[in-house]
Amino acid sequence: MSSDRGFQSVLPIALAAAILANIMVSWTSRYWPVTVGITGISLVVLAWALSVRRITLPREAILAIAIGIWGPMQILLHISVLPSLTMQSSLVWIMGAIVFILASQILCDSSGRRSFLRLILWVVTALAVAAMLQAYTSPVRVFGIFPAEASVVGTMNYKNYFAAMMELVAPIALWEVRNGKVLSGGLCYSAMFAATLTSASRAGVIGILAELLVFMALMVLERRLKASPALAVVGVLALLVTGAGMIAGIDRTWSRMQESSPYHLREQLTLSTMDMIRERPGLGFGMGTWRSIYPRFARYDDALIANEAHNDLMEWASEGGIPFLLLMTSLVAWLGKRIFQSVWAIGLIAVFIHSYVDYPLRSSSLLFLWFAIAGAVTQFDARSQRRG
Repeated sequence: MSSDRGFQSVLPIALAAAILANIMVSWTSRYWPVTVGITGISLVVLAWALSVRRITLPREAILAIAIGIWGPMQILLHISVLPSLTMQSSLVWIMGAIVFILASQILCDSSGRRSFLRLILWVVTALAVAAMLQAYTSPVRVFGIFPAEASVVGTMNYKNYFAAMMELVAPIALWEVRNGKVLSGGLCYSAMFAATLTSASRAGVIGILAELLVFMALMVLERRLKASPALAVVGVLALLVTGAGMIAGIDRTWSRMQESSPYHLREQLTLSTMDMIRERPGLGFGMGTWRSIYPRFARYDDALIANEAHNDLMEWASEGGIPFLLLMTSLVAWLGKRIFQSVWAIGLIAVFIHSYVDYPLRSSSLLFLWFAIAGAVTQFDARSQRRG
Protein backbone atom coordinates (compact mmCIF):
# COMPACT_ATOMS: atom_id res chain seq x y z
CA MET A 1 0.00 0.00 0.00
CA SER A 2 2.78 2.44 0.89
CA SER A 3 4.61 1.62 -2.33
CA ASP A 4 1.42 2.40 -4.28
CA ARG A 5 1.15 5.75 -2.54
CA GLY A 6 4.79 6.47 -3.32
CA PHE A 7 4.25 5.63 -6.98
CA GLN A 8 1.12 7.77 -7.14
CA SER A 9 3.05 10.71 -5.70
CA VAL A 10 5.48 10.54 -8.62
CA LEU A 11 2.76 10.78 -11.27
CA PRO A 12 2.13 14.56 -10.90
CA ILE A 13 5.84 15.15 -11.50
CA ALA A 14 5.76 12.76 -14.46
CA LEU A 15 2.79 14.59 -16.01
CA ALA A 16 4.50 17.96 -15.58
CA ALA A 17 7.70 16.54 -17.09
CA ALA A 18 5.81 15.17 -20.12
CA ILE A 19 4.15 18.54 -20.79
CA LEU A 20 7.41 20.43 -20.25
CA ALA A 21 9.23 18.09 -22.63
CA ASN A 22 6.60 18.98 -25.24
CA ILE A 23 7.20 22.69 -24.57
CA MET A 24 10.98 22.25 -24.87
CA VAL A 25 10.72 21.11 -28.49
CA SER A 26 7.87 23.41 -29.59
CA TRP A 27 10.29 25.72 -31.40
CA THR A 28 10.64 23.32 -34.30
CA SER A 29 7.99 23.24 -37.03
CA ARG A 30 8.58 19.54 -37.64
CA TYR A 31 6.70 16.63 -36.08
CA TRP A 32 8.64 16.70 -32.79
CA PRO A 33 6.24 18.77 -30.65
CA VAL A 34 3.19 16.55 -31.20
CA THR A 35 5.24 13.32 -31.12
CA VAL A 36 7.05 14.15 -27.89
CA GLY A 37 3.86 15.38 -26.23
CA ILE A 38 1.72 12.38 -27.15
CA THR A 39 4.49 9.88 -26.34
CA GLY A 40 5.30 11.38 -22.94
CA ILE A 41 1.67 11.72 -21.87
CA SER A 42 0.88 8.20 -23.10
CA LEU A 43 3.62 6.82 -20.85
CA VAL A 44 2.13 8.66 -17.87
CA VAL A 45 -1.32 7.31 -18.74
CA LEU A 46 0.09 3.78 -18.88
CA ALA A 47 1.80 4.18 -15.49
CA TRP A 48 -1.38 5.56 -13.96
CA ALA A 49 -3.52 2.77 -15.47
CA LEU A 50 -1.25 0.12 -13.96
CA SER A 51 -1.50 1.63 -10.48
CA VAL A 52 -5.02 3.02 -10.29
CA ARG A 53 -7.45 1.44 -7.84
CA ARG A 54 -10.50 3.65 -8.31
CA ILE A 55 -11.66 6.12 -10.93
CA THR A 56 -14.05 8.94 -10.06
CA LEU A 57 -14.59 11.22 -13.02
CA PRO A 58 -15.59 14.85 -12.45
CA ARG A 59 -18.84 15.97 -14.07
CA GLU A 60 -16.90 18.23 -16.42
CA ALA A 61 -15.34 15.13 -17.99
CA ILE A 62 -18.51 14.80 -20.07
CA LEU A 63 -17.59 17.98 -21.94
CA ALA A 64 -13.92 17.00 -22.26
CA ILE A 65 -14.85 13.61 -23.71
CA ALA A 66 -17.26 15.21 -26.18
CA ILE A 67 -14.53 17.63 -27.26
CA GLY A 68 -12.07 14.76 -27.72
CA ILE A 69 -14.37 12.58 -29.85
CA TRP A 70 -15.76 15.41 -31.98
CA GLY A 71 -13.27 14.95 -34.82
CA PRO A 72 -13.63 11.15 -35.06
CA MET A 73 -17.40 11.63 -35.03
CA GLN A 74 -17.10 13.99 -38.02
CA ILE A 75 -15.12 11.33 -39.87
CA LEU A 76 -17.52 8.50 -39.01
CA LEU A 77 -20.55 10.55 -40.08
CA HIS A 78 -18.77 11.66 -43.30
CA ILE A 79 -19.05 15.31 -42.27
CA SER A 80 -15.38 16.21 -42.64
CA VAL A 81 -14.51 17.39 -46.13
CA LEU A 82 -10.88 16.33 -45.59
CA PRO A 83 -10.85 13.27 -43.28
CA SER A 84 -7.05 12.92 -43.28
CA LEU A 85 -6.61 16.43 -41.85
CA THR A 86 -9.40 15.86 -39.36
CA MET A 87 -7.72 12.68 -38.16
CA GLN A 88 -4.43 14.51 -37.60
CA SER A 89 -6.17 17.27 -35.66
CA SER A 90 -8.25 14.74 -33.73
CA LEU A 91 -5.14 13.04 -32.33
CA VAL A 92 -4.26 16.26 -30.50
CA TRP A 93 -7.82 16.91 -29.28
CA ILE A 94 -8.21 13.32 -28.09
CA MET A 95 -4.95 13.61 -26.17
CA GLY A 96 -6.14 16.92 -24.72
CA ALA A 97 -9.26 15.20 -23.37
CA ILE A 98 -7.11 12.39 -21.98
CA VAL A 99 -4.84 14.94 -20.25
CA PHE A 100 -7.93 16.56 -18.71
CA ILE A 101 -9.13 13.24 -17.27
CA LEU A 102 -5.63 12.18 -16.21
CA ALA A 103 -5.03 15.47 -14.40
CA SER A 104 -8.37 15.19 -12.63
CA GLN A 105 -7.27 11.82 -11.27
CA ILE A 106 -3.60 12.25 -10.34
CA LEU A 107 -3.87 15.89 -9.22
CA CYS A 108 -6.87 15.27 -6.97
CA ASP A 109 -5.00 16.01 -3.72
CA SER A 110 -3.38 19.30 -2.79
CA SER A 111 0.08 17.77 -2.33
CA GLY A 112 0.18 16.37 -5.86
CA ARG A 113 -1.15 19.60 -7.31
CA ARG A 114 1.49 21.66 -5.52
CA SER A 115 4.25 19.44 -6.90
CA PHE A 116 2.84 19.72 -10.42
CA LEU A 117 2.24 23.47 -10.28
CA ARG A 118 5.60 24.33 -8.75
CA LEU A 119 7.58 22.28 -11.25
CA ILE A 120 5.71 23.96 -14.10
CA LEU A 121 6.28 27.38 -12.48
CA TRP A 122 10.03 27.08 -11.95
CA VAL A 123 10.79 25.57 -15.36
CA VAL A 124 8.66 28.09 -17.25
CA THR A 125 10.24 30.93 -15.25
CA ALA A 126 13.65 29.64 -16.35
CA LEU A 127 12.39 29.55 -19.95
CA ALA A 128 11.21 33.16 -19.57
CA VAL A 129 14.70 34.24 -18.49
CA ALA A 130 16.23 32.26 -21.36
CA ALA A 131 13.86 33.96 -23.81
CA MET A 132 15.02 37.41 -22.67
CA LEU A 133 18.65 36.41 -23.16
CA GLN A 134 17.78 34.91 -26.54
CA ALA A 135 16.40 38.28 -27.68
CA TYR A 136 19.94 39.67 -27.63
CA THR A 137 21.41 36.97 -29.88
CA SER A 138 21.47 36.90 -33.66
CA PRO A 139 20.79 34.58 -35.34
CA VAL A 140 18.26 33.08 -32.94
CA ARG A 141 19.50 30.02 -31.09
CA VAL A 142 17.32 28.02 -28.70
CA PHE A 143 19.20 27.49 -25.42
CA GLY A 144 22.10 29.20 -27.17
CA ILE A 145 22.72 25.98 -29.14
CA PHE A 146 20.08 25.11 -31.74
CA PRO A 147 19.61 27.45 -34.74
CA ALA A 148 15.97 28.49 -35.13
CA GLU A 149 13.70 30.68 -37.22
CA ALA A 150 13.60 34.38 -36.42
CA SER A 151 9.98 33.99 -35.26
CA VAL A 152 10.98 31.72 -32.37
CA VAL A 153 10.66 33.18 -28.86
CA GLY A 154 12.04 31.03 -26.07
CA THR A 155 11.03 27.51 -27.04
CA MET A 156 7.86 28.50 -28.90
CA ASN A 157 7.81 29.08 -32.66
CA TYR A 158 5.48 32.10 -32.45
CA LYS A 159 5.50 35.08 -30.11
CA ASN A 160 1.82 34.73 -29.19
CA TYR A 161 2.32 31.06 -28.30
CA PHE A 162 5.07 32.16 -25.95
CA ALA A 163 2.94 34.96 -24.49
CA ALA A 164 0.03 32.57 -23.96
CA MET A 165 2.34 30.20 -22.07
CA MET A 166 3.30 33.09 -19.79
CA GLU A 167 -0.41 33.86 -19.29
CA LEU A 168 -1.11 30.25 -18.33
CA VAL A 169 1.69 30.02 -15.79
CA ALA A 170 1.89 33.56 -14.33
CA PRO A 171 -1.14 32.98 -12.05
CA ILE A 172 0.77 30.11 -10.41
CA ALA A 173 3.36 32.69 -9.34
CA LEU A 174 0.58 34.89 -7.96
CA TRP A 175 -0.80 31.86 -6.10
CA GLU A 176 2.61 31.56 -4.44
CA VAL A 177 2.35 35.22 -3.44
CA ARG A 178 -1.07 34.47 -2.00
CA ASN A 179 0.47 31.67 0.05
CA GLY A 180 2.98 34.06 1.61
CA LYS A 181 5.91 33.57 -0.76
CA VAL A 182 5.80 37.19 -1.85
CA LEU A 183 9.41 37.55 -2.99
CA SER A 184 9.84 34.25 -4.86
CA GLY A 185 6.37 34.38 -6.37
CA GLY A 186 6.82 38.04 -7.27
CA LEU A 187 10.15 37.38 -8.94
CA CYS A 188 8.67 34.55 -11.01
CA TYR A 189 5.74 36.72 -12.09
CA SER A 190 8.05 39.63 -12.92
CA ALA A 191 10.31 37.41 -15.02
CA MET A 192 7.33 36.19 -17.02
CA PHE A 193 5.99 39.73 -17.41
CA ALA A 194 9.39 40.93 -18.66
CA ALA A 195 9.63 38.01 -21.08
CA THR A 196 6.16 38.80 -22.42
CA LEU A 197 7.27 42.39 -23.00
CA THR A 198 10.31 41.06 -24.84
CA SER A 199 8.06 38.99 -27.10
CA ALA A 200 6.17 42.17 -28.09
CA SER A 201 2.81 40.39 -27.90
CA ARG A 202 0.18 43.04 -27.29
CA ALA A 203 -2.52 40.63 -26.17
CA GLY A 204 -0.01 38.80 -23.98
CA VAL A 205 1.09 41.94 -22.14
CA ILE A 206 -2.51 43.05 -21.59
CA GLY A 207 -3.48 39.55 -20.44
CA ILE A 208 -0.69 39.10 -17.93
CA LEU A 209 -1.30 42.56 -16.42
CA ALA A 210 -5.04 41.84 -16.25
CA GLU A 211 -4.23 38.68 -14.28
CA LEU A 212 -2.35 40.78 -11.73
CA LEU A 213 -5.31 43.15 -11.35
CA VAL A 214 -7.74 40.24 -10.98
CA PHE A 215 -5.46 38.68 -8.37
CA MET A 216 -5.37 41.86 -6.29
CA ALA A 217 -9.14 42.24 -6.57
CA LEU A 218 -9.63 38.66 -5.39
CA MET A 219 -7.37 39.22 -2.40
CA VAL A 220 -9.41 42.24 -1.38
CA LEU A 221 -12.76 40.52 -1.91
CA GLU A 222 -11.65 37.43 0.03
CA ARG A 223 -10.24 39.66 2.78
CA ARG A 224 -7.16 37.48 2.84
CA LEU A 225 -4.98 40.51 3.44
CA LYS A 226 -5.44 43.28 5.95
CA ALA A 227 -4.74 46.85 4.88
CA SER A 228 -1.07 47.08 5.85
CA PRO A 229 0.03 43.66 4.51
CA ALA A 230 -1.99 44.28 1.36
CA LEU A 231 -0.20 47.55 0.72
CA ALA A 232 3.14 45.82 1.33
CA VAL A 233 2.30 43.07 -1.19
CA VAL A 234 1.14 45.64 -3.76
CA GLY A 235 4.29 47.66 -3.19
CA VAL A 236 6.60 44.67 -3.64
CA LEU A 237 4.78 43.48 -6.79
CA ALA A 238 4.71 47.01 -8.24
CA LEU A 239 8.42 47.41 -7.62
CA LEU A 240 9.26 44.05 -9.18
CA VAL A 241 7.00 44.58 -12.20
CA THR A 242 8.40 48.08 -12.78
CA GLY A 243 11.94 46.74 -12.56
CA ALA A 244 11.08 43.95 -14.98
CA GLY A 245 9.61 46.46 -17.40
CA MET A 246 12.73 48.61 -17.24
CA ILE A 247 14.97 45.60 -17.89
CA ALA A 248 12.92 44.24 -20.78
CA GLY A 249 12.00 47.63 -22.21
CA ILE A 250 8.57 48.66 -23.45
CA ASP A 251 9.52 50.30 -26.75
CA ARG A 252 8.65 47.41 -29.08
CA THR A 253 5.35 46.63 -27.39
CA TRP A 254 4.40 50.29 -27.12
CA SER A 255 5.12 50.93 -30.79
CA ARG A 256 2.90 47.98 -31.70
CA MET A 257 0.17 49.40 -29.48
CA GLN A 258 0.33 52.64 -31.51
CA GLU A 259 -0.34 51.01 -34.88
CA SER A 260 -3.33 52.62 -36.59
CA SER A 261 -5.16 49.43 -37.63
CA PRO A 262 -3.47 46.60 -35.72
CA TYR A 263 -6.31 44.11 -36.20
CA HIS A 264 -7.37 44.88 -39.78
CA LEU A 265 -5.94 41.60 -41.10
CA ARG A 266 -7.54 39.64 -38.27
CA GLU A 267 -10.87 41.33 -38.97
CA GLN A 268 -10.80 40.21 -42.60
CA LEU A 269 -9.88 36.67 -41.60
CA THR A 270 -12.65 36.60 -39.00
CA LEU A 271 -15.27 37.87 -41.47
CA SER A 272 -14.25 35.17 -43.95
CA THR A 273 -14.40 32.56 -41.20
CA MET A 274 -17.88 33.73 -40.24
CA ASP A 275 -18.90 33.13 -43.87
CA MET A 276 -17.61 29.58 -43.48
CA ILE A 277 -19.66 29.15 -40.30
CA ARG A 278 -22.82 30.38 -42.03
CA GLU A 279 -22.41 27.73 -44.72
CA ARG A 280 -22.04 24.81 -42.28
CA PRO A 281 -23.09 25.98 -38.79
CA GLY A 282 -24.15 22.60 -37.46
CA LEU A 283 -21.07 20.38 -37.54
CA GLY A 284 -18.53 22.40 -39.52
CA PHE A 285 -16.15 21.40 -42.28
CA GLY A 286 -14.05 19.08 -40.12
CA MET A 287 -11.43 19.65 -37.44
CA GLY A 288 -8.11 20.79 -38.89
CA THR A 289 -9.53 21.84 -42.26
CA TRP A 290 -9.64 25.66 -41.94
CA ARG A 291 -6.42 26.33 -43.87
CA SER A 292 -7.57 24.25 -46.84
CA ILE A 293 -11.15 25.56 -46.94
CA TYR A 294 -10.43 29.24 -46.26
CA PRO A 295 -9.36 30.23 -49.84
CA ARG A 296 -12.93 29.64 -51.03
CA PHE A 297 -14.15 32.32 -48.63
CA ALA A 298 -11.18 34.73 -48.65
CA ARG A 299 -12.16 38.40 -48.82
CA TYR A 300 -8.73 39.55 -49.91
CA ASP A 301 -5.53 38.12 -51.38
CA ASP A 302 -2.07 39.30 -50.34
CA ALA A 303 -0.31 36.38 -52.08
CA LEU A 304 0.53 34.82 -48.70
CA ILE A 305 -0.79 31.63 -47.15
CA ALA A 306 -3.28 32.25 -44.33
CA ASN A 307 -2.26 29.59 -41.83
CA GLU A 308 -4.95 30.26 -39.19
CA ALA A 309 -8.00 32.47 -38.63
CA HIS A 310 -6.22 34.38 -35.82
CA ASN A 311 -9.39 33.77 -33.85
CA ASP A 312 -9.54 30.31 -32.29
CA LEU A 313 -13.18 30.67 -31.30
CA MET A 314 -14.34 31.37 -34.85
CA GLU A 315 -12.00 28.72 -36.24
CA TRP A 316 -13.43 26.12 -33.85
CA ALA A 317 -16.94 27.04 -35.00
CA SER A 318 -15.95 26.78 -38.68
CA GLU A 319 -14.23 23.42 -38.25
CA GLY A 320 -16.44 21.80 -35.61
CA GLY A 321 -19.61 23.79 -35.96
CA ILE A 322 -21.21 26.06 -33.39
CA PRO A 323 -21.81 23.08 -31.01
CA PHE A 324 -18.05 22.53 -30.69
CA LEU A 325 -17.53 26.19 -29.80
CA LEU A 326 -20.30 25.84 -27.20
CA LEU A 327 -18.57 22.78 -25.72
CA MET A 328 -15.32 24.71 -25.20
CA THR A 329 -17.14 27.76 -23.85
CA SER A 330 -19.27 25.62 -21.52
CA LEU A 331 -16.18 23.92 -20.11
CA VAL A 332 -14.64 27.27 -19.17
CA ALA A 333 -17.94 28.55 -17.76
CA TRP A 334 -18.52 25.38 -15.71
CA LEU A 335 -15.07 25.71 -14.15
CA GLY A 336 -15.38 29.48 -13.69
CA LYS A 337 -15.97 29.72 -9.94
CA ARG A 338 -13.18 27.28 -9.05
CA ILE A 339 -10.83 28.99 -11.49
CA PHE A 340 -11.07 32.25 -9.56
CA GLN A 341 -11.05 30.57 -6.15
CA SER A 342 -7.87 28.66 -6.93
CA VAL A 343 -5.98 31.69 -8.38
CA TRP A 344 -3.47 29.37 -10.08
CA ALA A 345 -5.99 28.49 -12.82
CA ILE A 346 -6.88 32.07 -13.84
CA GLY A 347 -4.67 31.59 -16.90
CA LEU A 348 -7.34 29.31 -18.38
CA ILE A 349 -9.65 32.28 -18.83
CA ALA A 350 -6.84 34.63 -19.90
CA VAL A 351 -5.77 32.29 -22.71
CA PHE A 352 -9.37 31.63 -23.70
CA ILE A 353 -9.92 35.39 -24.09
CA HIS A 354 -6.57 35.68 -25.93
CA SER A 355 -7.95 33.08 -28.34
CA TYR A 356 -10.43 35.66 -29.64
CA VAL A 357 -7.62 37.60 -31.33
CA ASP A 358 -5.14 34.78 -32.00
CA TYR A 359 -4.72 31.01 -31.99
CA PRO A 360 -2.72 30.01 -28.87
CA LEU A 361 -4.50 26.67 -28.43
CA ARG A 362 -3.40 25.52 -31.88
CA SER A 363 -0.09 24.66 -30.20
CA SER A 364 -0.22 21.09 -28.90
CA SER A 365 2.01 21.93 -25.93
CA LEU A 366 -0.23 24.81 -24.85
CA LEU A 367 -3.38 22.78 -25.44
CA PHE A 368 -2.07 19.96 -23.24
CA LEU A 369 -1.01 22.38 -20.50
CA TRP A 370 -4.38 24.15 -20.71
CA PHE A 371 -6.29 20.87 -20.34
CA ALA A 372 -4.00 19.70 -17.52
CA ILE A 373 -4.70 22.84 -15.48
CA ALA A 374 -8.41 22.57 -16.32
CA GLY A 375 -8.48 18.94 -15.15
CA ALA A 376 -6.63 19.84 -11.95
CA VAL A 377 -9.02 22.66 -11.05
CA THR A 378 -12.01 20.28 -11.20
CA GLN A 379 -10.66 18.84 -7.94
CA PHE A 380 -10.12 22.17 -6.20
CA ASP A 381 -12.17 22.61 -3.03
CA ALA A 382 -11.99 26.14 -1.65
CA ARG A 383 -13.42 25.07 1.72
CA SER A 384 -10.92 22.37 2.60
CA GLN A 385 -7.90 23.24 0.47
CA ARG A 386 -7.27 26.93 0.87
CA ARG A 387 -3.61 26.51 -0.08
CA GLY A 388 -3.96 24.00 -2.92
